Amino acid sequence: MALKKVSMRLMVKILFDHNMPPCIAKAVHEIVSVQGHDSFALRDLFPTNISDIDYFNALDRDWIVISKDLQNSKKKAERTAILQNNIVAFYLSPALRKKRVNEQAASILWHWSRMLEQRKNMLNGLFQLPENKSQFRSL
Repeated sequence: MALKKVSMRLMVKILFDHNMPPCIAKAVHEIVSVQGHDSFALRDLFPTNISDIDYFNALDRDWIVISKDLQNSKKKAERTAILQNNIVAFYLSPALRKKRVNEQAASILWHWSRMLEQRKNMLNGLFQLPENKSQFRSL
C-alpha cells in the first residue's frame, strides 16, 4: 500500500498596521493569495481607533504583522502582547521607511519567502525588515 505524501504548507495572514499604506496590503494580497495566504490593512479588520495591544490580542500564530512603528517594538506592553499571542512582527528599517510606497512593497515581496520561513520556524518574534537583501535583525 502506497502512502500519500501530505503537504504541510503554512498558510499565513499578513496584517499591515495603520502606519502602512493600505495599497501595499492590497497589492501584496494579489500576489500571496495565489499561494493561499491573505493580506489585510488593519483598518479593514478593526476599528481605526483600536489600540495596538487590543489588535495584537485578537491575533494568533497564523499572523505576520508588518509596521513602520519601530518604536512600538521597544514598548514593553506591545512586545509582551506580540510574544504572548505568538505573532511574528516585522518592522521596516529606518532606511526602508523613507522609501517610496512601491519600493517598500518591493522590499516586502523580496523578503516574502524568508518571512514565511521565519513564521514557520519561530513561535513568535520581532524583527527589523531591511531595505536590502541583508538578514533580518532581531529586535
